[in-house]
Parts: sequence; structure tokens; C-alpha cells
Amino acid sequence: MEAVKKLKDGYRKFLDGYYLEHIDTFNDLVENGQHPKTLLISCSDSRVDPSIIMQIGPGEIFAVRNVGNLVPPYEKDTHHHGVSSALEYGVKVLKVENIMIMGHAHCGAIQAAIDTENNKEALGTDFVHHWIGMVHNTFENPGCCAESIKAGNRIPEEIEKASIVNSMNNLMEFDFIKERVENKTLKIYGLHFDIESGTMTAFDRKTGEFGPL
Repeated sequence: MEAVKKLKDGYRKFLDGYYLEHIDTFNDLVENGQHPKTLLISCSDSRVDPSIIMQIGPGEIFAVRNVGNLVPPYEKDTHHHGVSSALEYGVKVLKVENIMIMGHAHCGAIQAAIDTENNKEALGTDFVHHWIGMVHNTFENPGCCAESIKAGNRIPEEIEKASIVNSMNNLMEFDFIKERVENKTLKIYGLHFDIESGTMTAFDRKTGEFGPL
């Protein structure tokens, strides 16, 4: 109950403080709709809230959060595709100009993928082990840290970064994304956030490595 009370108290603080201070912004977003320039894919991890890390307000990002900040490959079928539908809405309807994938250190999903490499159902879950199976692809086709990963090293930070690059590559399987990237009306970024130091690094396609933002 203490956790629920904290949320309720937080809401009241928001309503009496932040909301009143930014009421014009909220009214504008209602009257004129949202026009975010960036679609940001980040992890569901409670320690990495992109709005706090990026210091952004309402209406500035179209946010997608999932276990492991993963982008699945393009699949056109009758199954339910939450991330893919968000990508389609963000790019085709909202016409975002940037797609950012923000991974992070100490990611539980990445560690789980490492732990289950030789037994993909070891987690005993109905959904999670299938989802993080996408990370296993990076062991054979790493987008960065390739030499280390192909040698069999399973250093979490390297896998976290390779998974980000894998998701960046998966984005290019969507025709509506690939077309806009090639037309230079859409840019894709890969970011990695270190919780302990607060450092953010970005993937550089020229070097194939993550470096200063």
C-alpha cells in the first residue's frame, strides 16, 4: 500500500504543481494534437526513464518501452505487433524525423539472454524467453564488438550495445522506414546509457563503435 500511496501523492503533486505551471502546453497539445519529432524506443526498466534522462516535456517524444528496448524484424502476419505498430504510427502518421533506440547498462533482459543462450526456455516464462530470443541473434551476427562476441565472450555491456545495433538494422527492414532514411528525411540513432556514471554514448556507423554523444 505504501507504493500506491506514493503514486497517489505524486499525482497530487503533479496536479497542483507541474500541471498548473504547464497548463498552456497541455491545452495546446489537446487543441493542436501531438507533433513529436522523435520516436524513442527504450527499456521498461524502472531505472531508465527517458523523460528524466533526456529532460523532455509532454509532446516532445513518441515513446515506446519494452523489455530490452528491442525492435523485432519486420513480419507481416496476423499476429499482434506492438512495437511494429508504434513504428508505423510514428513514422507514417506522426512523421517523426528521428528514431532513437536507447539501451542501458545492467539490463536484465540482456543478462537473461546471456544466461539462456544454451537453454532458451530456462526462464520458465510464456513470453519473455521468446522475446529476448532476438538478442541471441547478436551472438552470431553482432553489429559491434564483433571480434569479442564471435570469440564467445559474453560481456553484458558488449551484448547490450550489439543488441542496440541489431535493432537499428531491424528498423531498416521496414520499407516505410528504409525509404525515408534513404530520402534523408529520417535518421536513426543508437544510444547506450550507463546508470552508474550517467554517461550516454552513441553508435557511430563509420567506426562501428559507441563513442561520446
